[in-house]
Amino acid sequence: MSDLDDDILDCNDVPEGRLPRWWFGGFSSVCVAFAVAPIDIVKTHMQIQRSKRSILDTSLNIYRLRGLRGFYDGFSAAILRQMTCTNIRFIVYESGKRVHLVEDNSYLGKIILGCVAGICGAVCGIPTDLINVRMQTDMKVPPDKRRNYKSVLDGLIRIPKEEGWTAYYTGGSVAALKASLGTCSQIALYDIIKTEVRQNTSVNDGVPLHFLSSLVTSVISSTITHPLDVVKTLMMNARPGEFRNLFHASVYMMRFGFIGPFRGLVPTIVRKAPATTLLFVLYEQLRLRFGICKVTERMDP
Repeated sequence: MSDLDDDILDCNDVPEGRLPRWWFGGFSSVCVAFAVAPIDIVKTHMQIQRSKRSILDTSLNIYRLRGLRGFYDGFSAAILRQMTCTNIRFIVYESGKRVHLVEDNSYLGKIILGCVAGICGAVCGIPTDLINVRMQTDMKVPPDKRRNYKSVLDGLIRIPKEEGWTAYYTGGSVAALKASLGTCSQIALYDIIKTEVRQNTSVNDGVPLHFLSSLVTSVISSTITHPLDVVKTLMMNARPGEFRNLFHASVYMMRFGFIGPFRGLVPTIVRKAPATTLLFVLYEQLRLRFGICKVTERMDP
């Protein structure tokens, strides 16, 4: 049997040696998006509301306005966003590791690579994120002022016609910063936590390890990025000229005091904890079962 055949057999015997395929991140995130879309809608509505409402009151108001389908408003944009923004984050991060831009034991390098991956994903994902936010919140606007996007494609066509091409990136600076911090506090942090757990415990590369690592990651990531998510939502949902700049939107965010940056944090954690856990567990299972075998080069003696 050839050396190449030996390597492939080794890969099958030790599945943690497999590498992820380019579409694993996007496919996993779409599955997660379907499961957590209702929670995401509630979180977005709590971020932009002018008077305080509880999670239950916000949920009942969405149901009153749109019924059950209201909890999936903007879902077409969410799918396209996951297949672009989230998928690109995974591709850039894993590609950077694969070509050894960072070493396995370099946590700072992983954090920097995560920031770069987040920015790359944001550049492609901000327009769909913008449409997603607008479609989610359209029900709260008086009928004569609603945008009424029929789908994500309708939004992509109408925005440059009605507001100019630059409108695609309304709130883009905040979204890029959030995506950068989000990726390094999610993908990179998950990688770091998983590495630490494997090195310091006897837990194998399986569901228990992935579940524990992703659960801890979700709480930390949610807390770090939530204030930026609030500002991003406010700017993306704003009418032209409503906020002059990022500072103006940040001041408005503080209308509820120091709790303002963390409005909607509870539904965010409720959404992100199972979402992040499901995302990485599904992603890792795809890698272990259908990933690419890493073939090593052998030198002849």
